[in-house]
Amino acid sequence: MIRFEDVTKIYNAKKANAFEALHGINMTIEDGEFVAIVGKSGAGKSTILHILACIDSYEGGEFYLGDTLVKNLNEKQLARIRNEQIGIVMQDYALVEDFTALQNVMLPLDFAKHKQKGRKQIALNALEQVEMKEYANKQVSQLSGGQKQRVAIARALVNEPDILLADEPTGALDSANASAIMNLFHKIHEQGRTVILVTHDMELANQCDRKIEIVDGCIHDES
Repeated sequence: MIRFEDVTKIYNAKKANAFEALHGINMTIEDGEFVAIVGKSGAGKSTILHILACIDSYEGGEFYLGDTLVKNLNEKQLARIRNEQIGIVMQDYALVEDFTALQNVMLPLDFAKHKQKGRKQIALNALEQVEMKEYANKQVSQLSGGQKQRVAIARALVNEPDILLADEPTGALDSANASAIMNLFHKIHEQGRTVILVTHDMELANQCDRKIEIVDGCIHDES
């Protein structure tokens, strides 16, 4: 379970240009849910995702990941959560362009605390899940946008995380590729994972089990 209790985020805290991006967010996301966090650009949805991903801190309130109070964790513990419990898919793919698809997917395995045997085969299995195994040895710079996003999803899944976060994952794709990527997310959700999709696209959000709408740093509506 993910739980926000009155979470506040302030950029440039205690400075003249301080900006409060989140104003006391309260929300709960149960294990195995498929949730869309929606809102216009600047609403605060990406800020929420960065906190959920344990990439960014928060100034007020509490964020629980299961029974763990996140603000009590040190950077080493946060890095381990990012590597083992949470997979992240970004709009711009965040892949190493000079690496092959396989090399990109293997990266989280290489950084894992407990090195697994057969890492290459584990990465190939992840690529197979997203129908990209045949492109394993192709350089990422030679792939299309839709193929890059599939590789990014495989990389997010390779350590078998409980939670998958996706930040505008179809924003750079045409409608056919966007539909294919959403179908992948549905399959991932059906495997029992928690999937949280951050988007401004209501058509995509309506495909999720639940929507949390963010307006000006506050939860405006849940449905």
